Amino acid sequence: MQHDAKYMTRALELAERGKNTVNPNPLVGAVIVKNDQVIGEGAHEVYGGPHAEINAIKQVSASTENATMYVNLEPCTYDGKTPPCVPEIIEAGISRVVIGIQDPNPRVDGKGIRLLAENGIDVSVGVLEEKARALNRGFIRVMQSGIPWVTLKLAMTMDGFIADTQGKSQWITGDASRKRVHRWRSDHNAVLVGSGTVLVDDPKLTVRTVPGKNPTRVVLDPEGAVPSEAHVLQSSEAETVLLRASHLSNGDNDRNTNVDIFYLPTNQSGEYDWQEILTTLYEKKGVLSVFIEGGAEISSSLLDSGYVDELILMTGSKIIGQGLSPFHRITASMDTPHKFELTSLEQVGNDICARYRQDES
Repeated sequence: MQHDAKYMTRALELAERGKNTVNPNPLVGAVIVKNDQVIGEGAHEVYGGPHAEINAIKQVSASTENATMYVNLEPCTYDGKTPPCVPEIIEAGISRVVIGIQDPNPRVDGKGIRLLAENGIDVSVGVLEEKARALNRGFIRVMQSGIPWVTLKLAMTMDGFIADTQGKSQWITGDASRKRVHRWRSDHNAVLVGSGTVLVDDPKLTVRTVPGKNPTRVVLDPEGAVPSEAHVLQSSEAETVLLRASHLSNGDNDRNTNVDIFYLPTNQSGEYDWQEILTTLYEKKGVLSVFIEGGAEISSSLLDSGYVDELILMTGSKIIGQGLSPFHRITASMDTPHKFELTSLEQVGNDICARYRQDES
């Protein structure tokens, strides 16, 4: 219909209210329209709380009879933390439901659409589909593969180094780029670094300079090297997860209640299996998307694993001649390269931001 995109845009905006508070559930917003007037809005804002459709229906003071509901994800049909939404929509007398995308959760996966249609409701699917998929890309990835969406961000000099020969990396890029990084953090459920980054930079790994919610901070700390005075262990602004080698599990007693320690097996080289890392973050902490700001070791290992969904390269305007390459340990070759497809290229302050998706062709 004429205004479908307008009201779906609003539903997508509402859905963002649930960032980092509803996971492992998806982000969902709903708008109810009657006679081309919005009469109700809602979002799923807290895990275990009412879904967006129910919040929107409850907000309506007039009749919802013959109204249209816009929702970015197919309404659910099963009892979970809350009752299913589809029966409530039918009971409300809503005559049309416009949906962004079908729910990939096998417990729904078209059942909601069919039940609505069987009860005489006009159902349209696919309005602003690309934006709806982008918003819930982590949820979709987990439903498809059992592991979260992975974004790897690298800040490099013009000649391809992420640090100088002394390991110094502050600051390769400018203020505008660093502000952009904070926004990307807020778009993900978790931000991950290695213990080396914590030892050198002692980062907070929180969202600052832009509005947004803090992701869970994850540190790969196989040998227990992160000191107790580190920001990620001392500050209560966000949760922290330490991933340590399983051989440390006897006798390690971290008493910080804001910190979870998970012990994972490593291979003979002392390296983690990325599938196990990502699966653990989803199963233990409900993480649907991970923003990785690691150094050379993590970047090389992760790229070799094949689990990078999106690669963001921030290129600053400095040349240092020699330093640390983020790709020095990659085992690929011209015959078997890691291939990515460029999706956007823009100037950010005095830096260049190139975004890539893994080439699955």
